[in-house]
Amino acid sequence: MRKRIESVTDHAVFSKVKKANDLLDTAKFATQATASYQSFTDLVTRYNALKSAIVLSNATTTVTIGGKGYTVADAVERKRSIEMEKQMLAVMKAQQTATTAEYERHQQAEQQRVERLLTTELAKDAKTNVEVVQQLTTTFLAQNKATVLDPLGLADKIESLSKAIEDFETQVDYSLSESNGRTTISV
Repeated sequence: MRKRIESVTDHAVFSKVKKANDLLDTAKFATQATASYQSFTDLVTRYNALKSAIVLSNATTTVTIGGKGYTVADAVERKRSIEMEKQMLAVMKAQQTATTAEYERHQQAEQQRVERLLTTELAKDAKTNVEVVQQLTTTFLAQNKATVLDPLGLADKIESLSKAIEDFETQVDYSLSESNGRTTISV
């Protein structure tokens, strides 16, 4: 309908200069100008009524996507804005990976430090027994302990957000198409 409105707008002639020698029929021109303008206003009125009906339908028609109910308007908006959720998911995954890697590096470094400590201590005293080694190891690791702080339970959040995004993206187009196919609009 927009193309029809644009066509009428582009081809309409509403005013003209009539010179003395022109064969222009003034009454016919007036009729054509009036008809073009009336066509434009009728098309715009129909377009606005149709858009209003679509907006109302989208605000009241519900669809189920990924087990969750949405109005069509909400589903269309989420389809546009899901990139924000994808960005958050990427940040969460990157932070989880970085935190895990840092924790593992720390654990390995502390284990190497314990081994150097034990080598030094064992070199001093040839009579060092297993209990002393165990006590030195336990004390050293306890004093240099690292803990992963994860108040959100990031692995679970990542899994649930990934599933929500995947479910939505795989089902949204079908659900909206199905809804549009069975929705009738009266203008």
